[in-house]
Amino acid sequence: MSIKKIFTAITRIKVQKQLSIIFFIAIFIPVMSIGNYLVYNTRSLLFRHYEDQSHSDNLRVKSLLLDLTSNIQIKAESLSSDKELIQLLSTVYASPTEGTREIENYKGFVTLLSQDMAIQRISIYTQNNSMPESKYIHQITSDLQKEDWFEQAYTTVTPFWTIEDVSDNFDNHSLMLCLHTRIFLPQINSFAILNLTVSNNHIKNRIENSSLNTVLWLNEGEIFYCSNKQTMDQSLKTYASGPDGYYLGKINLPEQKVIGCVSSLSTTYSNDLFYLASLNENGYPYMNKITGLYLGILMLILFVTSAFIYTYSRYFSHRIITLRETMHNASQGNYNIIDTFHGEDEISEAFADLNVMIQDILRKETSVYEAQIRTQQLANQQQQMEFKMLSSQINPHFLYNTLETIRMRSLKAGNLDVANAVKLLGKSMRYVLENTTNSFITLAKELDYIDTYLSIQKLRFHDSINYSLKTSPQIDLNEYQIMPLLLQPIVENGVLHGLKEMEQGGRIIIHIIKKEKKLYIDIFDNGCGMTPEEIAKMYQNIDKLHRESSKRIGLYNIYQRIQLYYGKNFGFQVKSKKHWGTLVTMVLPAQECIRGMEE
Repeated sequence: MSIKKIFTAITRIKVQKQLSIIFFIAIFIPVMSIGNYLVYNTRSLLFRHYEDQSHSDNLRVKSLLLDLTSNIQIKAESLSSDKELIQLLSTVYASPTEGTREIENYKGFVTLLSQDMAIQRISIYTQNNSMPESKYIHQITSDLQKEDWFEQAYTTVTPFWTIEDVSDNFDNHSLMLCLHTRIFLPQINSFAILNLTVSNNHIKNRIENSSLNTVLWLNEGEIFYCSNKQTMDQSLKTYASGPDGYYLGKINLPEQKVIGCVSSLSTTYSNDLFYLASLNENGYPYMNKITGLYLGILMLILFVTSAFIYTYSRYFSHRIITLRETMHNASQGNYNIIDTFHGEDEISEAFADLNVMIQDILRKETSVYEAQIRTQQLANQQQQMEFKMLSSQINPHFLYNTLETIRMRSLKAGNLDVANAVKLLGKSMRYVLENTTNSFITLAKELDYIDTYLSIQKLRFHDSINYSLKTSPQIDLNEYQIMPLLLQPIVENGVLHGLKEMEQGGRIIIHIIKKEKKLYIDIFDNGCGMTPEEIAKMYQNIDKLHRESSKRIGLYNIYQRIQLYYGKNFGFQVKSKKHWGTLVTMVLPAQECIRGMEE
């Protein structure tokens, strides 16, 4: 019931608004929903892709860092267990010169630095006061003892890592990773501290093999390495505050948002914890670019479809309004409509049907008007015929009595032919006089009159005229009506013109059939016939003959009576061939008789 109410409510709205509502419900909302889902899904896929990329790169960096720190630890153990170095650090030298000579003779530092590019600097701090100050070996001073790393190295025997601020020859400071471990000197019951500083360039060469930004820091200290110095922000360390020090996803930095992976790395030989962050700085810009592109395409599609629907709905509504106004004008009797209507769809077909209907109405109005005119003309012509007949006729009773007197005397005299001729003449004249004022007569009476007329003609011409009347068995001649005196002029024309040159064997055949609510009356004579030129001239005389020139009821009057009363679709056709004969086919509507006509 609710759906029916919705459709009822929609049908109360203008067609243009209906199309807009349908577009909004059927196209705009689904396209927006599906489009936004696809954009969101694409963005999610890209985000997961960048997450996987960050995670993979983080694993790569972790593996490299583990390999680097383990290698440095192995080098430190190798150096701290070098007997030659232990002997060098345990010996008490008589003079600084002797100590310097022994240090220069030791090649372990140079060999280590040349073999391993990861180590940028080697420093040994000793408590042996006889050792002179050199490039690699230094005395433990009071200032050195204040350093945090020294205190830790002095109190623990476990190797550990620290971040040291190191300056180069040009006084450029940088944070560098440094491993601290003890070198035990059992001969003098003491120890020295070995510091191995890791080269940042080596870390850079090992790590920076991808487009991601790598950030490294140790424990809770400062960040000592960053591929992109602009993102060296300490707030990054908050993402490693979880229980396992792992985070994967969106990372908000002060300057930008990135997609990254943060993880921790522990070593077996120390209690230190390294943190690694792999940051994809191109993720969000690319996702925003793709999102903007997809949203732009979606908006373009919606704009184009909306513009198309708007234009088409206006065009469609205009055509509906035009059709409605035309129908309204037609209902008010204004049949002046536009000649053209654009399109070939159902609306155009409806307009074409409306145009056909209007033209049909105009034709029917014209036909009614013409029928009224024909009826009036027929009445006028009938009145003229009655006037002519009445003005020329004598008293019927006097005529009939006179003819009857002649017939009786012929019988007394034994002249049967004269008596029969007078009888037929009287019968013919009675039919003409009685039916002059009638509009219709039964087909049976009209054919009976034709039989009388042909009988009179046979008395005149004897064997040169023979005739026969044929009708279809399905036709009852008393059930159909025609106008009186329609057939006699055609039959007379066949007798006087068709059979005029025949001395014997002349024949008139009348055949009547009914087909599709029409009567077809064929009148055939086997006389001289006509040429095509004579037929054309006959048609021309029928069409152009003026009533004033017609002194009798001829072919012209017959044709005009049929056309005026029955319409343009009825009349007669003539077929003829020289020396073959002539066939006149009269086509009339099969009108049933009005009650009381037979009486």
